[in-house]
Amino acid sequence: MSQRFAIVNARLVDPASGMDEAGGVLVEDHHIVEFGPGVRGINLEDVEVIDAHGAILAPALIDLRAGIEPPFTPGGETIASLSAAAAAGGIGTLVLGPHAATPFDTPETVRALSHETRPMRVRMPVAGGATRSLAGETMSEIGLMHDAGALFVSNGDAPIADTRVLRSLLSYASHFEAWVAVRPADACLSAGAAATEGEWAARNGIPAEPAVAERMAIERLAALGELTGGRVLIDRISTEAGLDALTRAKRKGLEIGATASVNSLLLNEVDAGGFDASMRLVPPLRFEADREALVRAITEGLVDAVVSDHRPLSVEAKSEPWPEAAAGSTGVETLLAALLSLVHDSQLDLIDALRVVTSGPADLIGLPQGRMEEGAPADLVLIDGDAPWVYRAADGLSARRNAALEGRRFQGRVLKTFVAGAMIHSE
Repeated sequence: MSQRFAIVNARLVDPASGMDEAGGVLVEDHHIVEFGPGVRGINLEDVEVIDAHGAILAPALIDLRAGIEPPFTPGGETIASLSAAAAAGGIGTLVLGPHAATPFDTPETVRALSHETRPMRVRMPVAGGATRSLAGETMSEIGLMHDAGALFVSNGDAPIADTRVLRSLLSYASHFEAWVAVRPADACLSAGAAATEGEWAARNGIPAEPAVAERMAIERLAALGELTGGRVLIDRISTEAGLDALTRAKRKGLEIGATASVNSLLLNEVDAGGFDASMRLVPPLRFEADREALVRAITEGLVDAVVSDHRPLSVEAKSEPWPEAAAGSTGVETLLAALLSLVHDSQLDLIDALRVVTSGPADLIGLPQGRMEEGAPADLVLIDGDAPWVYRAADGLSARRNAALEGRRFQGRVLKTFVAGAMIHSE
């Protein structure tokens, strides 16, 4: 691609401004210099022109939660394979988040990862590990990780049981205006759980956590946020009771945000009924009423961002009996398609579905991308909103195949992805 080009004859959808109209975008020196109905091919001279033929043109996606595997893991997900898979899914910014095997809990690790991801064409900032080894016992060097480039801090899948540690973490992070992402689960009630407490789990003897564990955790986090002035990010909210607690916290004017996993928007406990280990997830799959409440929360603006929660795992890790199988699913290649499926099912409007993966996370974290405006980075995605396809993990670019949405029929596919004006994927 040249440094100056235009995409014309597109359906421009920009959740930040509410725009949904025909038009085009003119890009120069990595940034958007003009957009709207006035950008047309016949008015452009000496400019490379891409005809969208009516396809959707939107800001490239921002995914706040994805994982990699430790270096030299045989067959593991690398930064390169993850970047390629994300680009194919229309993602322009992908935050690498900590997990137990890759805690990202030192400034040296954050700095090294930031350096390693720099050649990747997808933007790949890092979320630092909030506590050492994510054990919830000793606070990591938050200030030094912030200086090393950590976008925010997270404790991965592990809730923090020690209230004193959590208070110190929120208080200290507030000095850097850093978000602290914590999974909303009572540490004791959720320990060892592989399902949501209910008839299915009881009938099959599956260790389960009650939905109230999430509500209790959010109320605790909100109270500590109020006490410390810290910025609390509820990491993957998933229950109706949790959403009620979040609503009350937001009404108090607290600095509290929330993400949701795309899996929680599409799947419920019925999908886990076949004991398919790909459905062994964190948070565990909830009831249909919870899923429906989560979709409504997107429309109401209660949830700031939807994440892929991409977690690459080996066949061996997923081959254990259900309670012992490793939790997680790949997801960067299906994040957009999954949200579009809710649009086609009339559960979400297109602009709401795109908001939680563009301007929503951008506004939450303070990123300049995720919107169409003059001077904004030219991070864009061109989408055929109606193209039918079936997701097969074996045909994808991720190194792993543990996909909860394996075999799912979708309608809507990425045609091209741009980051800073460079085409990083083309169908």
